[in-house]
Amino acid sequence: MMNLSAIVGHLPPTVWARAPETAPRSRPKTETMGLDLDGIDAGMTFLPADTLVMSCGTVTMDLARGMVLLLWNKKLQIYQLPKGRRNIDESMLAAAIRETYEETGVSVTPLWLDIATRATPVADGPTPATNPQITNGHPSNEFLGACLYQDPQSTTSAVKAVFFFAATADSTAAPATGTQEEWEKFDTCWVPVAEIPGKLFFKAEVSMVLKALEDVKKTGYSVGA
Repeated sequence: MMNLSAIVGHLPPTVWARAPETAPRSRPKTETMGLDLDGIDAGMTFLPADTLVMSCGTVTMDLARGMVLLLWNKKLQIYQLPKGRRNIDESMLAAAIRETYEETGVSVTPLWLDIATRATPVADGPTPATNPQITNGHPSNEFLGACLYQDPQSTTSAVKAVFFFAATADSTAAPATGTQEEWEKFDTCWVPVAEIPGKLFFKAEVSMVLKALEDVKKTGYSVGA
């Protein structure tokens, strides 16, 4: 599991340290409503917006043919999932769809899945008694998960969070051309599901694809012939 505290620990203390106390604070009982408030306070970290990079991408699948959309990064010589930074005031899902199109030339459609999420359902529905804080049984376009890491491309210390969404597209359709930025050197690739673990360079992205496939089957879709 990704250790956010370890990632934050690489940031300069001036970025993540809590401001010094200037006046005594009233202290509630250390155990309130079953919560260790002092423990929460000690583990809580503040990060200003300019030290967080929000990126969004997709796990795009052609379910009928059992294919997954990847990028071949010609500069780094690795396979990756399509993703990119969110624009100001842009929703995460919209950013994921836009970045996928810009990097691959493939127009994708969000895939409605039964994703276990911490988001609150808008209506009553089935929620397992084992953990009522996790919502199940509410198909949605919620994100599948996120990859967190120290951003290697930032000139200042920053934590990067990449949120991935499930999407679908036709792997036989020709991708549009001229959609990439000038500095982007990507080839669009459709890869069979079985080859994903051996293709994607980053293990966290392999886990993201496997999570998407689990949710696809949980929702009742079949993958491949």
